[in-house]
Amino acid sequence: MDGKLKTASQVHKELSVEAALREVKDGESLTSAAKTNGVSRTTLRSRMEKPNPSRVGAPTKFPPWEEDRLVDFLMSCSDQRIPLNRYHCVQLFCEVAIGLGTLEQPMEILGLKNTSVNDKYVQRFLSRHSDLSLRITHSSNRKKDREWTVERFEEYISKLQALRVRGFLERPVQVWNLEETAFTTSEMYDSVIARKGAKQIPSQFDGTEKENVTILPCGNASGVQLRFMALYAGKVHVQSRLDDTFGLCYHAVNASGYMDQVHFANYIKTELIPAVTELKNVVFVDGHFSQVNNLLLVRYCKELYEKTAKQVEIFCLPTGQTNHLQPFDVSVSGGIKKKWRMYLRDRRLVKGGIVTKNTVLCHIVKLWYRTEGWPEKYAFNGEQCLKSGFAKVGLFPFNPDVIRKNVKAHQDPEVISRGIHSGREQEFSPLFELLKAHYGLMTEKDLADNGVTPGAELANSIQKDLFGEAPKKQRRETNRQLSLSAGALITHPSFVEQLEKDEAAKNAKKVAAAAKREAPPSQPAKQAKNTSVKKQRKA
Repeated sequence: MDGKLKTASQVHKELSVEAALREVKDGESLTSAAKTNGVSRTTLRSRMEKPNPSRVGAPTKFPPWEEDRLVDFLMSCSDQRIPLNRYHCVQLFCEVAIGLGTLEQPMEILGLKNTSVNDKYVQRFLSRHSDLSLRITHSSNRKKDREWTVERFEEYISKLQALRVRGFLERPVQVWNLEETAFTTSEMYDSVIARKGAKQIPSQFDGTEKENVTILPCGNASGVQLRFMALYAGKVHVQSRLDDTFGLCYHAVNASGYMDQVHFANYIKTELIPAVTELKNVVFVDGHFSQVNNLLLVRYCKELYEKTAKQVEIFCLPTGQTNHLQPFDVSVSGGIKKKWRMYLRDRRLVKGGIVTKNTVLCHIVKLWYRTEGWPEKYAFNGEQCLKSGFAKVGLFPFNPDVIRKNVKAHQDPEVISRGIHSGREQEFSPLFELLKAHYGLMTEKDLADNGVTPGAELANSIQKDLFGEAPKKQRRETNRQLSLSAGALITHPSFVEQLEKDEAAKNAKKVAAAAKREAPPSQPAKQAKNTSVKKQRKA
């Protein structure tokens, strides 16, 4: 029996065919029964010859009933906050195929001769079942679409218009953009199988999040790209990471591997400021804490203006809209990451082997700048893409209509309620027993005895047993002075003044703490002697 939910038209068509079949069995002619019930004579004749028709098209690897069981299992895992990625599904399908291939049944369809399953089969499996789709887990998808009002639209556009009036958006060499992105050394399975339309997918952690290098590229609307920053996590540089980079990248290292204020400000001072040729320039950033709460960066821009009369304004893009308004994100990063994934995949078959953490930088430099030995198939094309990126988001030439269209296309108020399927009532006890047998999980009764309620805490414990402990997030500085909902100019005097006050208060707090530590310990006061007369005990 097909476990899928059917539409009203499909149910009506099936009932009409069954009614026509009953009339034919009762002695009615095939033509008359088909005409009365509105059924095709060919369809009615086929159903008479084959009462249980198979699915249309070439036969699948698994029989229909087995595919329906797999669909129900995948959706059950998704509903229980244990979604499986493509790699997991390939393993699952292989195990099922091997199991079916060993069955001794009279039906030939149960004996599978070919039990191999690959990623292409998973894609075809998903295309056959509309209830499933590949989704991004919420830890990988960090970009959030926030609802934009007309007032926010006009406020953001008015700020850009003010920059244009001041002469900062006249020529392409004046408009700069930079974006922080990560290049991993291996293919990550961030897409998992989940119920179609689901928004929040649980995270998976396999301990390889740190196996990457942070790249900070910078370029302007004319297509000029500067040396990008390569930021590693650690204490010192490894010499093998710096070999064969030809001096085409700016190296940096810190303990966390995340961008901080000092590294970002030093990169602007070392790379961007010397490349500025116009008197008025603007740099669009995405609102990272290292770019917003950065008084050192503001001081560098101020020193440049005092020495050369060149102005560099830092403009922060609106919160939640950088994936629609940032040129590097809109036009450059997607194509580069796609070619990088292809390059990693094919490196296993060529001389030199796979890309490692110590050699990843030389590979990126070779593809980015097309140095000697770069393969044409995987070479990055950042210059032309960056030019078109500024035009796509309406920054240069400045076009308010393009900005409105680019953002409003992603702001559909009905997207949440349209196309999302509510969870179906199913019995998950077989699934729970399977997880208990394989992973040693406790039963719901044991959890209740220990004070744990089945639900979110149960799902978290299952996820912890399957994927390990989730890494703790680092606490970063929050921006309390600036509203980024419609974009803002972070080099504005009022904001700089507030930053200076916060820095002074922080320094005063540090000095007070240091003085308290260096002060000699105070001696405890001597206790006064008790002069009270003790009462004599009665005999």
